[in-house]
Amino acid sequence: MPVASSQLTALIDDSATTGVTIPFNSGADDYGVTWTMAPGGLEGWDSPDLPEAAESKPGADGMWDATNYYGGRTLSIEGKLVAESYADREAAEYRLRQAVTRDRLVTVTIGETTPKWILARRSGRLMVRPLTETISEFNIAMLAPDPRKYGTNLVTGSIALDTGLGGLAPPWTPPVLLPAIAVGPSQVSLLNSGIYNSPPAITIRGPGSGIAIHNLTTSRYLAYDMTLGSSDFITVDVAAGVSLLNGTAIRAPAAGSSVTGAFFAEPGANLFQIYGTLTDATPPSADISFYSAWD
Repeated sequence: MPVASSQLTALIDDSATTGVTIPFNSGADDYGVTWTMAPGGLEGWDSPDLPEAAESKPGADGMWDATNYYGGRTLSIEGKLVAESYADREAAEYRLRQAVTRDRLVTVTIGETTPKWILARRSGRLMVRPLTETISEFNIAMLAPDPRKYGTNLVTGSIALDTGLGGLAPPWTPPVLLPAIAVGPSQVSLLNSGIYNSPPAITIRGPGSGIAIHNLTTSRYLAYDMTLGSSDFITVDVAAGVSLLNGTAIRAPAAGSSVTGAFFAEPGANLFQIYGTLTDATPPSADISFYSAWD
Protein backbone atom coordinates (compact mmCIF):
# COMPACT_ATOMS: atom_id res chain seq x y z
CA MET A 1 0.00 0.00 0.00
CA PRO A 2 1.41 3.45 -0.87
CA VAL A 3 2.41 5.68 2.02
CA ALA A 4 1.97 9.46 1.76
CA SER A 5 5.56 10.59 1.23
CA SER A 6 5.42 14.32 0.54
CA GLN A 7 6.36 15.13 4.17
CA LEU A 8 8.73 12.19 4.70
CA THR A 9 12.46 12.30 4.30
CA ALA A 10 14.40 9.14 3.47
CA LEU A 11 18.02 8.11 3.16
CA ILE A 12 19.73 5.21 1.43
CA ASP A 13 23.07 4.99 3.22
CA ASP A 14 25.98 2.98 1.85
CA SER A 15 28.58 5.38 3.16
CA ALA A 16 30.43 2.68 5.10
CA THR A 17 31.20 0.65 1.96
CA THR A 18 31.02 2.84 -1.14
CA GLY A 19 30.72 6.28 0.41
CA VAL A 20 27.41 6.83 -1.40
CA THR A 21 24.25 8.23 0.20
CA ILE A 22 20.98 9.08 -1.54
CA PRO A 23 18.83 11.60 0.40
CA PHE A 24 15.17 12.01 -0.53
CA ASN A 25 13.06 15.13 0.12
CA SER A 26 16.07 16.75 1.76
CA GLY A 27 17.20 19.34 -0.79
CA ALA A 28 20.29 19.07 -2.97
CA ASP A 29 22.92 16.47 -2.08
CA ASP A 30 26.70 17.03 -2.11
CA TYR A 31 26.66 16.82 -5.93
CA GLY A 32 23.91 19.38 -6.39
CA VAL A 33 21.31 16.71 -7.23
CA THR A 34 17.82 16.89 -5.74
CA TRP A 35 16.02 13.59 -5.07
CA THR A 36 12.28 13.66 -4.39
CA MET A 37 9.77 10.90 -3.65
CA ALA A 38 6.58 10.99 -5.67
CA PRO A 39 3.30 11.42 -3.77
CA GLY A 40 2.42 7.92 -2.64
CA GLY A 41 5.81 6.81 -3.94
CA LEU A 42 6.77 4.78 -0.86
CA GLU A 43 5.41 1.22 -1.10
CA GLY A 44 5.78 -1.52 1.50
CA TRP A 45 6.61 0.64 4.50
CA ASP A 46 3.19 0.04 6.04
CA SER A 47 3.53 -3.71 6.69
CA PRO A 48 5.71 -6.68 5.71
CA ASP A 49 4.27 -9.66 3.87
CA LEU A 50 2.50 -12.24 6.06
CA PRO A 51 2.28 -15.66 4.38
CA GLU A 52 -0.77 -17.67 5.48
CA ALA A 53 0.11 -20.98 7.16
CA ALA A 54 -3.43 -22.22 7.94
CA GLU A 55 -4.49 -25.37 6.05
CA SER A 56 -7.92 -26.46 4.88
CA LYS A 57 -9.50 -29.39 6.67
CA PRO A 58 -9.81 -32.24 4.17
CA GLY A 59 -13.43 -33.26 3.60
CA ALA A 60 -14.76 -30.70 6.11
CA ASP A 61 -15.53 -27.04 6.50
CA GLY A 62 -12.96 -24.77 8.04
CA MET A 63 -9.20 -24.70 8.39
CA TRP A 64 -6.54 -25.92 10.77
CA ASP A 65 -5.16 -22.68 12.15
CA ALA A 66 -1.42 -22.13 12.47
CA THR A 67 0.97 -19.49 13.72
CA ASN A 68 1.90 -17.09 10.95
CA TYR A 69 5.33 -15.49 10.65
CA TYR A 70 6.33 -12.52 8.56
CA GLY A 71 8.29 -13.00 5.40
CA GLY A 72 10.71 -10.32 4.25
CA ARG A 73 9.67 -6.72 3.72
CA THR A 74 9.41 -5.59 0.10
CA LEU A 75 9.91 -1.86 -0.31
CA SER A 76 9.90 0.47 -3.29
CA ILE A 77 10.71 4.17 -3.60
CA GLU A 78 9.46 6.04 -6.66
CA GLY A 79 10.46 9.59 -7.52
CA LYS A 80 12.54 11.98 -9.59
CA LEU A 81 16.07 13.31 -9.57
CA VAL A 82 16.99 16.76 -10.83
CA ALA A 83 20.62 17.53 -11.71
CA GLU A 84 22.40 20.63 -12.93
CA SER A 85 23.64 19.13 -16.21
CA TYR A 86 23.38 16.07 -18.40
CA ALA A 87 26.66 14.70 -17.01
CA ASP A 88 25.52 15.28 -13.44
CA ARG A 89 22.23 13.49 -14.13
CA GLU A 90 24.02 10.49 -15.63
CA ALA A 91 26.48 10.34 -12.72
CA ALA A 92 23.60 10.48 -10.24
CA GLU A 93 21.91 7.52 -11.91
CA TYR A 94 25.06 5.44 -11.51
CA ARG A 95 25.45 6.47 -7.88
CA LEU A 96 21.92 5.22 -7.31
CA ARG A 97 22.81 1.85 -8.85
CA GLN A 98 25.96 1.75 -6.73
CA ALA A 99 24.09 2.54 -3.51
CA VAL A 100 21.47 -0.20 -3.92
CA THR A 101 23.31 -3.39 -4.77
CA ARG A 102 22.05 -6.89 -5.54
CA ASP A 103 24.33 -8.72 -3.08
CA ARG A 104 24.72 -6.54 0.01
CA LEU A 105 22.37 -5.00 2.54
CA VAL A 106 22.34 -1.21 2.90
CA THR A 107 20.60 0.97 5.47
CA VAL A 108 17.35 2.63 4.43
CA THR A 109 16.03 5.20 6.93
CA ILE A 110 12.58 6.75 6.74
CA GLY A 111 12.17 10.03 8.61
CA GLU A 112 8.90 9.42 10.42
CA THR A 113 8.17 11.29 13.67
CA THR A 114 10.28 8.55 15.24
CA PRO A 115 12.84 7.77 12.49
CA LYS A 116 13.21 4.08 11.67
CA TRP A 117 15.57 2.03 9.50
CA ILE A 118 15.75 -1.32 7.75
CA LEU A 119 18.52 -3.26 6.02
CA ALA A 120 17.67 -3.98 2.39
CA ARG A 121 19.16 -4.91 -0.98
CA ARG A 122 18.04 -4.50 -4.56
CA SER A 123 15.27 -6.86 -5.63
CA GLY A 124 14.20 -7.02 -9.25
CA ARG A 125 14.88 -4.27 -11.73
CA LEU A 126 16.04 -0.82 -10.67
CA MET A 127 14.20 1.36 -13.17
CA VAL A 128 15.61 4.73 -14.22
CA ARG A 129 14.15 6.70 -17.15
CA PRO A 130 15.44 10.08 -18.35
CA LEU A 131 12.71 12.67 -18.85
CA THR A 132 14.90 15.61 -19.93
CA GLU A 133 18.61 16.37 -20.13
CA THR A 134 18.70 16.99 -16.37
CA ILE A 135 15.70 15.09 -14.94
CA SER A 136 15.11 11.34 -14.52
CA GLU A 137 12.40 9.34 -12.82
CA PHE A 138 13.21 6.18 -10.90
CA ASN A 139 11.63 3.25 -9.11
CA ILE A 140 13.82 1.37 -6.62
CA ALA A 141 12.62 -2.12 -5.63
CA MET A 142 14.21 -3.55 -2.46
CA LEU A 143 13.92 -6.55 -0.16
CA ALA A 144 14.62 -6.47 3.59
CA PRO A 145 15.12 -10.10 4.77
CA ASP A 146 14.44 -8.92 8.34
CA PRO A 147 10.96 -7.36 8.20
CA ARG A 148 11.39 -5.25 11.33
CA LYS A 149 11.78 -1.49 11.35
CA TYR A 150 14.29 -0.37 13.97
CA GLY A 151 14.62 2.86 15.93
CA THR A 152 17.82 4.85 15.55
CA ASN A 153 18.80 4.84 19.25
CA LEU A 154 20.69 1.80 20.51
CA VAL A 155 19.41 0.54 23.87
CA THR A 156 22.29 -0.79 25.98
CA GLY A 157 22.90 -2.19 29.45
CA SER A 158 25.57 -4.07 31.39
CA ILE A 159 25.24 -6.62 34.20
CA ALA A 160 27.77 -8.43 36.39
CA LEU A 161 27.57 -11.04 39.12
CA ASP A 162 27.28 -9.70 42.65
CA THR A 163 30.51 -10.47 44.49
CA GLY A 164 29.13 -9.46 47.89
CA LEU A 165 28.09 -12.96 48.93
CA GLY A 166 30.41 -15.35 50.70
CA GLY A 167 33.72 -14.62 52.48
CA LEU A 168 36.09 -15.78 55.24
CA ALA A 169 36.28 -14.56 58.81
CA PRO A 170 39.67 -13.98 60.48
CA PRO A 171 42.01 -15.22 61.72
CA TRP A 172 43.43 -16.69 58.50
CA THR A 173 46.14 -19.32 58.24
CA PRO A 174 48.14 -19.00 55.00
CA PRO A 175 47.80 -20.16 52.36
CA VAL A 176 44.17 -19.07 52.06
CA LEU A 177 42.37 -20.88 49.22
CA LEU A 178 39.09 -19.39 48.01
CA PRO A 179 36.61 -21.89 46.55
CA ALA A 180 34.31 -21.10 43.65
CA ILE A 181 31.42 -19.16 45.15
CA ALA A 182 27.89 -19.43 43.79
CA VAL A 183 26.37 -15.97 43.77
CA GLY A 184 23.08 -14.30 42.94
CA PRO A 185 22.16 -12.18 39.97
CA SER A 186 22.71 -8.63 38.91
CA GLN A 187 19.98 -7.13 36.74
CA VAL A 188 19.11 -4.33 34.34
CA SER A 189 15.80 -3.18 32.85
CA LEU A 190 15.95 -2.24 29.17
CA LEU A 191 13.06 -0.63 27.29
CA ASN A 192 11.91 -1.69 23.83
CA SER A 193 9.81 1.38 23.02
CA GLY A 194 8.46 -0.15 19.80
CA ILE A 195 5.53 -2.49 19.22
CA TYR A 196 7.37 -5.63 18.07
CA ASN A 197 10.04 -7.95 19.44
CA SER A 198 13.69 -7.09 18.86
CA PRO A 199 16.70 -9.46 18.72
CA PRO A 200 19.45 -8.33 21.12
CA ALA A 201 23.18 -8.74 20.77
CA ILE A 202 24.83 -10.06 23.94
CA THR A 203 28.47 -10.37 24.94
CA ILE A 204 29.23 -12.53 28.00
CA ARG A 205 32.71 -12.16 29.49
CA GLY A 206 34.59 -14.42 31.88
CA PRO A 207 35.95 -15.48 34.22
CA GLY A 208 33.16 -17.65 35.58
CA SER A 209 31.28 -20.89 35.05
CA GLY A 210 27.69 -21.92 34.38
CA ILE A 211 26.80 -18.41 33.25
CA ALA A 212 23.19 -17.77 32.27
CA ILE A 213 21.33 -14.71 31.00
CA HIS A 214 17.64 -14.56 31.92
CA ASN A 215 14.94 -12.28 30.55
CA LEU A 216 12.56 -12.40 33.51
CA THR A 217 9.91 -10.53 31.52
CA THR A 218 9.57 -13.35 29.00
CA SER A 219 10.74 -16.25 31.25
CA ARG A 220 13.35 -17.16 28.65
CA TYR A 221 17.01 -17.79 29.39
CA LEU A 222 20.28 -18.79 27.76
CA ALA A 223 22.65 -20.88 29.91
CA TYR A 224 26.16 -22.01 28.96
CA ASP A 225 27.53 -25.11 30.67
CA MET A 226 31.20 -24.23 30.48
CA THR A 227 33.93 -22.40 32.34
CA LEU A 228 35.22 -19.15 30.88
CA GLY A 229 38.69 -17.85 31.57
CA SER A 230 39.48 -14.19 32.12
CA SER A 231 40.06 -13.64 28.38
CA ASP A 232 37.14 -15.75 27.16
CA PHE A 233 33.86 -14.35 25.88
CA ILE A 234 30.65 -15.56 24.26
CA THR A 235 28.90 -13.46 21.65
CA VAL A 236 25.20 -14.14 21.19
CA ASP A 237 23.64 -12.95 17.94
CA VAL A 238 19.93 -13.54 18.44
CA ALA A 239 19.07 -12.28 14.95
CA ALA A 240 21.32 -14.97 13.45
CA GLY A 241 20.45 -17.56 16.13
CA VAL A 242 24.13 -18.22 16.86
CA SER A 243 26.41 -18.16 19.93
CA LEU A 244 30.18 -18.05 19.40
CA LEU A 245 32.98 -18.71 21.89
CA ASN A 246 35.79 -16.18 21.40
CA GLY A 247 34.29 -15.15 18.08
CA THR A 248 34.96 -18.43 16.25
CA ALA A 249 33.61 -21.64 17.83
CA ILE A 250 29.86 -22.25 17.85
CA ARG A 251 28.57 -23.02 21.34
CA ALA A 252 24.92 -24.01 21.75
CA PRO A 253 23.16 -23.10 25.01
CA ALA A 254 22.73 -25.83 27.62
CA ALA A 255 19.73 -28.17 27.59
CA GLY A 256 16.59 -26.46 28.81
CA SER A 257 17.61 -23.07 27.48
CA SER A 258 15.52 -21.08 25.07
CA VAL A 259 16.21 -21.28 21.36
CA THR A 260 18.86 -18.63 20.70
CA GLY A 261 16.88 -17.16 17.81
CA ALA A 262 13.84 -16.65 20.06
CA PHE A 263 15.53 -14.78 22.93
CA PHE A 264 13.84 -11.49 22.06
CA ALA A 265 13.39 -8.22 23.87
CA GLU A 266 9.62 -7.81 23.81
CA PRO A 267 7.82 -4.44 23.59
CA GLY A 268 8.02 -2.60 26.90
CA ALA A 269 10.47 -3.10 29.76
CA ASN A 270 12.65 -6.22 29.74
CA LEU A 271 14.34 -7.26 32.98
CA PHE A 272 17.62 -9.09 32.32
CA GLN A 273 19.56 -10.95 35.01
CA ILE A 274 22.87 -12.80 35.03
CA TYR A 275 23.52 -15.95 37.05
CA GLY A 276 26.65 -18.04 37.42
CA THR A 277 29.52 -19.12 39.63
CA LEU A 278 32.56 -17.03 40.51
CA THR A 279 35.90 -18.65 39.72
CA ASP A 280 38.02 -15.55 40.28
CA ALA A 281 37.94 -12.24 42.12
CA THR A 282 36.71 -10.60 38.91
CA PRO A 283 33.06 -11.48 38.29
CA PRO A 284 31.64 -12.51 34.92
CA SER A 285 29.65 -9.82 33.14
CA ALA A 286 27.45 -9.27 30.12
CA ASP A 287 26.65 -6.40 27.77
CA ILE A 288 23.20 -6.38 26.15
CA SER A 289 22.05 -4.13 23.31
CA PHE A 290 19.17 -3.86 20.86
CA TYR A 291 17.13 -1.36 18.89
CA SER A 292 13.45 -0.75 19.57
CA ALA A 293 11.44 -2.48 16.85
CA TRP A 294 8.22 -2.05 14.88
CA ASP A 295 6.51 -4.28 12.32
